[in-house]
Amino acid sequence: MMDVFRNFGQSFIAKIIMALIALSFVLWGVSGYFMSGSSGPAAVASVNDHKITAAVFQKRLQETQERYSQVFGAATAAKMAKQSSFAGDVLNGLIGNILLGTEAAHMGLQVPDSVLAKRIEAIPAFHEKGKFSKTKYQEVLKNHGMTPAQFESLLRESLRIEQIQVVPQIIAHASDQAAQEVWGWSQEYRDISTVTLSDADFAQQAKPDAAAVRSFYQQHLSEFKLPAQVEVQYVVLGPQDFVGGAASTHAIAAATSSAHQITGVADQTAENAFQAQVENFKDRLFSSPDGLQSVAKAYHLQIASSGLLTEGKVPSSGLFADPKALDLAFSKAVLAGKNSRALTLKNGNLLAVHLLHYHPGTVQDLHAVQDKIIARLTDEKAQQLAKAQAETLLSQARKAGKVTALSDDGQYPVKVHLNVTRKDAQGLSPALLRAVFLAPAPVDQVPSMGMIREDKGYTLFAVTQVMAPASAAVNPKVTAEIRASLEEQRGRLLSAAYLSDLRQHAKVTINDAQLAEAARQSS
Repeated sequence: MMDVFRNFGQSFIAKIIMALIALSFVLWGVSGYFMSGSSGPAAVASVNDHKITAAVFQKRLQETQERYSQVFGAATAAKMAKQSSFAGDVLNGLIGNILLGTEAAHMGLQVPDSVLAKRIEAIPAFHEKGKFSKTKYQEVLKNHGMTPAQFESLLRESLRIEQIQVVPQIIAHASDQAAQEVWGWSQEYRDISTVTLSDADFAQQAKPDAAAVRSFYQQHLSEFKLPAQVEVQYVVLGPQDFVGGAASTHAIAAATSSAHQITGVADQTAENAFQAQVENFKDRLFSSPDGLQSVAKAYHLQIASSGLLTEGKVPSSGLFADPKALDLAFSKAVLAGKNSRALTLKNGNLLAVHLLHYHPGTVQDLHAVQDKIIARLTDEKAQQLAKAQAETLLSQARKAGKVTALSDDGQYPVKVHLNVTRKDAQGLSPALLRAVFLAPAPVDQVPSMGMIREDKGYTLFAVTQVMAPASAAVNPKVTAEIRASLEEQRGRLLSAAYLSDLRQHAKVTINDAQLAEAARQSS
């Protein structure tokens, strides 16, 4: 949804409406959007002593989609409304605005008519020949599906909330120095030296002996158990087994005048006949002494075989690709030699199964799995040895203050990466790039060193030189833009934190079932 917002057009009236939307769809008269007390219609959510009814929430969803249609177009608005997060976002916005509106009321904040009028008159979209035009004002609002009363109420509420949001914006102030530091941080170059210790370098000395393999096998027998397998017989009963059974085709043809009508009546007749036999089918399954034979005979069904099924492994196709059907084949009743219960499949048909063959799960012997155990133990031990060696080399190199100490007298080659930046990694992995730029700069030509775990090995690194541009090199315009961006980001974080704090200290309850139902009815 936010991608749509970011790509939205730049017209001024659009910006106005977007600003109002960003204020979480502020209320047009609070009393019309929530009720007080515990009586009355079921609530989608409650905020302290007020509740948002399903009818009110559905109305807000519809209004939101209509407003999106005015701003983004009907097709885009429809896509946005179908997103799973749409209803929750609208509800959370409504809750947030109730919290902010209530807080503004508690603080006694007001927006005088004169202030509201000045704000409206200052909006260029309502100007003609450089001055505010009431005619243009009414025309623009009408084109966007709003009356002056609605717009003024909406704007008044947003201005009240703006007053609450002044403090976070003031606190979010960023200095020129902070902006210059950010610019320098983004333009920084670093020279990096790296040494890689691969787990494979320690594989030979990490191989376990026979005793260790036997011990691991005994302690992890459950890991080497093969799953159970079954083969079952099954029958499927559905409306297709009752076509022509309850009424003749001639009778249907006589009562109708088109092929479409004939098909519809026949299908409904078969469905009715099937539904009438559902309970009888279940009873026969329960009482049948000969598996599925008498059931199949009674309903003229064919008994089929599933082939070999593996517990917990759903086939890619076929009847038992339905996980519920697979579970039915391994149910206690079936494994005990009884008929299964009747399972309703996704298409409405009924499935019943009976056991043919059962192969219980067995534990593989040590000989069959010892190669896997050896490989696993070797990998684990090799990683431990690699880590221990890396930590030793790092400690020695830090004491010596020299990059060459990382190589362990040349056993591990040192790679040099010059002029690495956050945008030009010079082949360093993302994890390593983050680590080297979080490391402090060298002091008195002593490299800053560290290590990280990478894919199948450890990488030791040394930051040997840091080159950052002087703050005097920053263009003042760039400084101003960075400062504004910092203040905007800080303001958003502080405002979000303030709203989160209000919500934590309020009693907010959301009825998920009502929310889902209201969203469904509005779609």
